[in-house]
Amino acid sequence: MELYNAKKRKRSTKERVGFYTALSICLAAVGMAAYSTYTNLSSDYSAADTASTVAVNNVVTGVAETDDTKASKAEPASETEETESKATETRYVEETAPSETKSALETMLSVDTNLIYPLDNVKILKPYNEDTEYNQTLNVWEAHTGVDFACKEGDSVYAMADGEVVKVYDDDFMGKTLIVKSATCTIYYNGLKDFTVNKGDKVEQGDTIATAENVPAEYMDDNHIHIAVKAGGQYIDPLELIASEE
Repeated sequence: MELYNAKKRKRSTKERVGFYTALSICLAAVGMAAYSTYTNLSSDYSAADTASTVAVNNVVTGVAETDDTKASKAEPASETEETESKATETRYVEETAPSETKSALETMLSVDTNLIYPLDNVKILKPYNEDTEYNQTLNVWEAHTGVDFACKEGDSVYAMADGEVVKVYDDDFMGKTLIVKSATCTIYYNGLKDFTVNKGDKVEQGDTIATAENVPAEYMDDNHIHIAVKAGGQYIDPLELIASEE
């Protein structure tokens, strides 16, 4: 009996030792797992902090370059190119009325120029008229800011005053046109052909400058040329500047 009890106590002791040994192993395993997890988390947080620090400490040096930005950094034009760009042709600037315009009479009286008729045979087809009148060719009502001189195609057209030819061109409405600038006014000759002068030429009163053709915008009227005169930026009646009428 005593031998049985001794064996039983011995076996109980071994069982307790085995239980505590297993428990110790389990606790050690749990501890190692917890340590491993902590180490990994610490590493992740450290990496995130490092990335944040780098992002915050980066200094923004400017907006990313675009094609326009790169183009603006291109080398400036050479002195020769700048000189060529400035060497532009001097062009005739159309007269415009000043902010405080004179009356038609005041403007006409300020023009110290006596004009002559532009044709040998003088016949006024349509006079100057600031009021609107009917244009049957264009089917519109408009002011007639010039004088229509009846003529035959090919008649000689004369310079009405001394001056310089400032522009020669073909207009869809007014036909081939010559502009002559005198000392006190600018004369527009419309409905011409066969010019005998060019831009920049000096003309004297009575010189032949072209021959007559017609005015496209008024072709339903009898054949004629259209003469307009501007002074001080506004139209005036050309007939008022002619010394005498035949």
